[in-house]
Amino acid sequence: MHEDRELQWIDAAKHGDISAFEALISLYEKKIYNICLRILTNEQDAYDATQEVCIKIWKQLQHFKGESKLSTWIYRVATNECLDKLRKAKNRRQISLFQVTEKDNEMKIINKSSENEHVENIVENKALQEILKQAVSELKEEHRVMIVLRDIHEYAYDEIADILSISLGTVKSRISRARLALKKILQQNKEPYKSFFVKKGNEEGER
Repeated sequence: MHEDRELQWIDAAKHGDISAFEALISLYEKKIYNICLRILTNEQDAYDATQEVCIKIWKQLQHFKGESKLSTWIYRVATNECLDKLRKAKNRRQISLFQVTEKDNEMKIINKSSENEHVENIVENKALQEILKQAVSELKEEHRVMIVLRDIHEYAYDEIADILSISLGTVKSRISRARLALKKILQQNKEPYKSFFVKKGNEEGER
């Protein structure tokens, strides 16, 4: 039923029905914003990027042929918009990857705290999250995007291949390299990284 309704909205939007487009985009705008926020880190930048993505989707919807899922096509537009902004900002400012503002937006590399967890463990989790955010911010663009799509948004390998328009083999190799690069950053003998694995080991041992 949902897919039939979505197809109706797509068809109507292609014929210039703005109300249908607004209904269609409402299904995806929160996810678009979350992707933009995690890649661009700044809330205002993420909001601006989301608006740009919505405009591009409206303009390019005529070219959507249904060869992939609409969601995949939309997230491809969002990812490309963020990559463009990162490239333009590269020489102007240093970008950290994440600015978590909602409980459900925490990185999933570390398991979330349970409701019954002791306060000190929750604090420890947040400390680890901050270290991870800093580490991911130091990754080069290609690796950063792979960590966002796979380890945070948990897209399947084939979905990432569609979003980035690359082969499945390339996806797997890039994810492998991205994780290795992230591990090397975390293993540096300097703060805040040198205590990361000690903290993480203590946390897992207490579970």
